[in-house]
Amino acid sequence: MRYADFRHLETDRLILRDIRMEDIQEYYERLYGDGDVCRYLLFDPHQDIGESLQSIQEILEKYEEGNFYRWGITEKGDDSLIGVIGLVRIDEQTNTCSFAYLLGCDYWNRGYGTEALQAVIRFAFEELEIQRIVADHMVQNPASGAVMRKAGMTHIGTEQGKYSKHSKLWDVEVYEIRNPNVQGFSANDYQRQAMTTLNPALSRKDMLINGVMGLCGEAGEAIDLVKKHLHQGHALDRQALAKELGDIAWYLAETAYALEIPLEDILKANLAKLKERYPDGFSRDASVNR
Repeated sequence: MRYADFRHLETDRLILRDIRMEDIQEYYERLYGDGDVCRYLLFDPHQDIGESLQSIQEILEKYEEGNFYRWGITEKGDDSLIGVIGLVRIDEQTNTCSFAYLLGCDYWNRGYGTEALQAVIRFAFEELEIQRIVADHMVQNPASGAVMRKAGMTHIGTEQGKYSKHSKLWDVEVYEIRNPNVQGFSANDYQRQAMTTLNPALSRKDMLINGVMGLCGEAGEAIDLVKKHLHQGHALDRQALAKELGDIAWYLAETAYALEIPLEDILKANLAKLKERYPDGFSRDASVNR
């Protein structure tokens, strides 16, 4: 990916522009202070206009710092703020990001959310060369999913208990969209880069032993995190578990390297085996009688 200058975006009916201090009235009354607008967001509505003033001030400071992408949504011919949309969780290493948006209640069901989101997705793909955008919404808010689907995103699953709000865990529906103009990061790319951190003094036999032992050790650490979550009352540490999965991937790459087999070949062979075993998808009979 690359960073680009923030700029205004234009659609058939909307102008997406920088957020300004003079937007404060609409920002508070129409958006961040409205309980209906904020119902399925992770924060509570602003209790007074002072909170909104502080929020806009922080946005203005981030504009000055650069590499910050948050737009105020306005209708053409009327510069008053009707919504906010922005790119969040930009990750240079994985070349991914997400987005967040909110729209005033009087402007729901007009297609404005989809129109603004499509413009932001184009900006992310064309200007930032983002490879993949992933976003989610609480299951109680299907209208947000409709916006994502209309903007070209694909539903990829449901994640249980992802967010906590008011001491309640919320399930989410997850969507993604991929940049057709950016080449993906392949398994062989990972193996090639990961093996630059391999101890060059190891023989192939040592690599093989180190690889399979490492797989067992890191899998044990992943199991321990899940055990603590399921049986000891710990919150599931998703970031820690993701790091353990990354370590597992490294040792898998090392084991394949020791065997002189490209990692992609191993993954493709596994898919071929699964397709032969479950040609129509998983079934209990096929699993029992394989």
